[in-house]
Amino acid sequence: MQISTKLFNQQTLERLSELHGEIQNRQARIATGKNLLHASDDPIAAANISVAKEQKQELARYLDNIDRAKNKLDLSEGAMKHTVTILTRIYELTIQAENDVNSPADRDAIKMEITQLKESMLDVVNTEDASGQALFAGYKVNNNAFEKDVDGTIQYMGDRGQNYLKIAENMTLATGIDGATAFLRVPSENDHKSVFRVIEAIEDGFEDGDFPDIAITDLQRGIEHFTLQQTYIGAQINKANIQEEALQRRQIIMSENLSQLEDADLTKLVTELQTMLVNRDAATQAFAKIGQQSLFDFLR
Repeated sequence: MQISTKLFNQQTLERLSELHGEIQNRQARIATGKNLLHASDDPIAAANISVAKEQKQELARYLDNIDRAKNKLDLSEGAMKHTVTILTRIYELTIQAENDVNSPADRDAIKMEITQLKESMLDVVNTEDASGQALFAGYKVNNNAFEKDVDGTIQYMGDRGQNYLKIAENMTLATGIDGATAFLRVPSENDHKSVFRVIEAIEDGFEDGDFPDIAITDLQRGIEHFTLQQTYIGAQINKANIQEEALQRRQIIMSENLSQLEDADLTKLVTELQTMLVNRDAATQAFAKIGQQSLFDFLR
C-alpha cells in the first residue's frame, strides 16, 4: 500500500509539473503573440521564419535604395529641365539680338542677361543632393563637378563614373548621369561641345556683331540634347516606380507568410489554456483528497 501510494504521488506530481510547464508555455505565447518561443520548439519552422525575416530585410534595403535613387533622379531631372529653360531663353534672346532695331544699349542688356544665364548654368551643373554630394561629378561626388578658372574658363572636375544602386536580386538603377555625358557632349556640326562653349559662342557674337548660323544651331541642338537627357532620367524614375510597386507587393506577401509561420492563434491558445487550468485544478484537488485518506478510509 505504501509503495503504490508513493508511486501514485510521484506520477501525479510529475503530471502536475508537466501541466504547469504547458500552462506557462501557453501563457507566454499568448503574452508575446508568437507561436514559437524558442527555436528548439520547432527547428524547421524556426529556420523558415529566419529565412523569411532575412528576405523581408533585403526587400526593405531595396526599397530604401529606390527612395535614395529617386531623390537623386528627381534632382537630376530638375537640373535638365532648368538647363532646357536656360538654353531656350538664350535662344530667344539671340533671335531678339539679331533684330536691327536694337540699340547698342539694348544689345548690352541682352548680353548681360545671357552672361547671367551662363552663371545660373554653373549653379545647375554643380547641383548637390541632400547629403551635399555632387550629382554630376561621376564618382568624385565630394567635389564640384565644374570649376571656373581664374581666366573664366569652366572646366569639368569630375569623371565618367556612373552610379547605380541595387533595387532587386538581379536589377540595378542608375541614380543619374555623369556631367561629361550631360554637359560636355552637346552635338555640334562635326563634334561635341560643352554647354558653356555653346553659350560662349553666342556671347562672342555680341563682340563681332554677328551670330553665326552654327552658334544658333548648336543652341537648338543643345535644347534637344538636354530634352533627351531629361527623357532618359524620366525613364529611370519610371523604372524605379514600377520596381517599387513590385517590391511593396512582395513585402505584403512576405509579411503574410511570416505571420502564418510566426504569429500565434490566440483563440486556440486561450481555449487550450482554459482546458489546462481546469485539468490542473481538478488534478490538484484529487491529489489533495487522496493524500488525506488513511487505511481506515479503505476498510469502511
